[in-house]
Amino acid sequence: MPVRILVLGGGTGGLVAARRIAEGLRGRGVEAEVTLITDSEWHEFQPLYADVAFGTATPEEVRAPIASLERLGVRVRIEKVTRIDAGNRTVETERGRYQYDYLVVSLGVRYGWDAYPGLDRYGVHNYTLEGALEMAKALRSFRGGRVVILVPEVPHRCGMYPYEAATQIAEAMRNRGLKGEVILMGREDRPMTPLGPDVSETWRARLEELGVEIVKHDGLQEVDGRRRVVRAGNVEEKYDLLIKVPPSRLPEPLARSEGFQLKGDPRWAPADPRTFRHPSYDDVFMVGEHSMPAVGLPTAGIPVHFAADYASEQIIGEVLGVGFPTTGYARTMTCVGYFGASRGYAGTCEVTFDERAGRRRLVCYTVSTSPIIRLLKEAFYKAWIASLK
Repeated sequence: MPVRILVLGGGTGGLVAARRIAEGLRGRGVEAEVTLITDSEWHEFQPLYADVAFGTATPEEVRAPIASLERLGVRVRIEKVTRIDAGNRTVETERGRYQYDYLVVSLGVRYGWDAYPGLDRYGVHNYTLEGALEMAKALRSFRGGRVVILVPEVPHRCGMYPYEAATQIAEAMRNRGLKGEVILMGREDRPMTPLGPDVSETWRARLEELGVEIVKHDGLQEVDGRRRVVRAGNVEEKYDLLIKVPPSRLPEPLARSEGFQLKGDPRWAPADPRTFRHPSYDDVFMVGEHSMPAVGLPTAGIPVHFAADYASEQIIGEVLGVGFPTTGYARTMTCVGYFGASRGYAGTCEVTFDERAGRRRLVCYTVSTSPIIRLLKEAFYKAWIASLK
């Protein structure tokens, strides 16, 4: 009987894991069956949703058929996962059940728009393709005034995004001669402090240069769409255009599965910080954004890619019987972003395992802020999708 490797999720983590495992086991003399289950026929590269919102990408450029993985030897099943029964090595879907020897879970996060009154009804966002198209319309018709970028909670999906959006909007307003101001309303008084002082100061200086004001709130209370006001416990901000970041919540299949909710913070799922395995099930790897807070990494695509790659190497090593060293493992993660309407940002993080803290540790620094980085980011993102077509 072949080794059954099941991958849940058709986003970055699922794609990386399924492709890496299939390629790593091909022609190595072992019988293995790699199956990816996702509820969409498309692999959608969600970082490109922001490009759609800002008019630098089309909907056709953000997605590719997930079935393209089958040419690499991955079986693709378009089904909705409903529950994981890890004790019996079973995944349940709306159509049936799947048994596995190894399971890779990368189901992203669920958007908790209903967590605060009015948040689901007012404002625009680019966290779905439909939302990105609505946000593109709102930006095209905007003629000036107060733009509030609202971050209800941390951590949230893609920690750099609100700062990218703020700098792009502020510079675009200046270039178009529009009068107004950009307010970044969130839980931090300095940008991206988890990534260290160098990264934080680089972004703080850029926000100041473009006139973006950071307003720290002590907990969102409501979005009052009739009065166009965002209310928190300590501050109120009026807006003409509201751009919102969704609170992250645990995906429903994990919330319904025993042992897949992080104790102390039910928004997230557990994972071993050293190996990304489930703490109670050695054959389950938790590599989605839902598990990054548990291991000490940001909730973004680059850490998910890192985790999926690392989990895949462990599975390949065990299936081949060669093992895989888990001590002293370190990697470098490079992240690129938009640093306004004309420049890009590149930063690098050295990822190590902190034995005393029992968590991953990031040491991050800025590499470059230049127009060429912006072009490189656009080229890389679009090439990711093009490679699947």
